[in-house]
This record gives sequence, structure tokens and C-alpha cells, in this order.
Amino acid sequence: MKCSEIFEYLKRLYPLELAMDWDNSGFLLGRSDKEVRNVLVVLDITNEVLEYTQAKDIDLIVSHHPIIFSALKRVTDETLLGNYILNILKNDISVIAMHTNFDIAKGGMADIAEQKLSLSNTKPLEVTVTQDGKDFGIGKIGDLKKALSFDELLSLIKDTFNLKNLTVFGRENIKGNIKRIAISPGSGRGMYKYALGEADVLITGDITHHEGLDAINEGICIIDATHYGLEHVFTEKIVNDLKKYSELNVFEFKNTNPVEIM
Repeated sequence: MKCSEIFEYLKRLYPLELAMDWDNSGFLLGRSDKEVRNVLVVLDITNEVLEYTQAKDIDLIVSHHPIIFSALKRVTDETLLGNYILNILKNDISVIAMHTNFDIAKGGMADIAEQKLSLSNTKPLEVTVTQDGKDFGIGKIGDLKKALSFDELLSLIKDTFNLKNLTVFGRENIKGNIKRIAISPGSGRGMYKYALGEADVLITGDITHHEGLDAINEGICIIDATHYGLEHVFTEKIVNDLKKYSELNVFEFKNTNPVEIM
């Protein structure tokens, strides 16, 4: 099966027109006519991932985060990214990234978060597009099955996403049990503003010290589950999608969380 055929299938599931303007999702490296037998699904491309591709004779990598994000003026062995690209091309591996289009599309990241937390009465946290009268966007706002204490909510998040630790900004803003929450998997910088007046808590990642302070002063609580913590579900979903599509050999590389709270 050609790389282009797999790409077309993934685009049908997670249309590229849904991706944010600043994003770089899509077919990023390699030959579109490459015959693919072995596919590797990853969250991020790292040195460890590239070593794995050699061990498994991988033809195609499908990643969540784009290996090429900004414009490049040169590709040499003098930079980490340059080495990644040279290694990938030398070994005739193609790369597809399904990033914010996956976050937004039906069945993608926002819907997975909704399902995992059993949310009801939901809507997108940030609406980015309306199609056929239905809003789509980044993250979700919704109601929990039942009102939970703050400690119960922390336990639910840890159990649901298999996390050991969470960082909290603004616990003092929680005055009672919690029913309606917001969740924005990945980087949640700037996202708390969409949750103001809509939810008591935003669950997300990549919150800085100063943004945490701003959120506290605005009256909302943020639970930082790390960027990886809420997005590692990508690999399982794409693996299942590809296995439904064809008889390809599909491998899942479980990146480990680079953030460790000792």
C-alpha cells in the first residue's frame, strides 16, 4: 500500500482543513509513492523513536506533533532537527503528522477526552470551525457524571490518564464540589480564558508560573496534567484506525512523559 493511500485515509478521518492556521499537520517527509508495510505511530519523534524504526524496518511514521513546525532555511547534521530529517530520509521513511486536525475532528482528541471522563452536555472549549451547523474546536466543556470534591477529581484524572502527579494552580478558588469542567489536552496556554464563567476547573498542560497566577486572579483553578499526560491517547487511537483500514503491520511507540516530578 502506498503512503499516499494511507494519508488519504487519515485525512478522511481527520480533515486537514480543520487544522489551526499556525499548525503544520500533513505529509511532511518522504515519498508519497513509498510502498508501506510497517507503520509506527508515535506522539513525538525522538532519537529513541528513530532507533526503533531501524529495529522494526519502519516505512512510515505517523506522529501527533509535526517534526517540521516552522520554516527551515537549512537542513544539516549540525542541528538535532537536521539530524532527524537526514536520518529519516536516508532510511527512506515517510512522515505524516496529525496534529490540530486530530485535536478538533470528530473522534479525535477532544472527543476522546470527553469519552474518557464520561462528560455530558458538552461543547467545544474554543470553537474554531462550524460545519453543517455543528461547532468543532479545541478541548471540551462538560458535566461530570456526578459532582466531585476536588480530591476526587484529582483521583479521577490520575486514574483516567494513568498519571502519578498533577500540578494545581488556584485550588483556593474551588468553594465546593465540582460538576462542570473544561479540558484542553496538550498545551493550554491562553485557554483558561475560554473557561471563565463556564467551568470551575480547566484540565490542561504547559501552564507557566505567570499564567497560573493570572488564572488564580481571574478566579479559576487549573490542573496541569502535562502536555504528554492528556495526549498520549493519540497513539492507541491511530493504531486502531490503521488496523481497521488494512493489513498493515502497525506498531505503537509509547513515548514516556518527559516531565517527572520527583
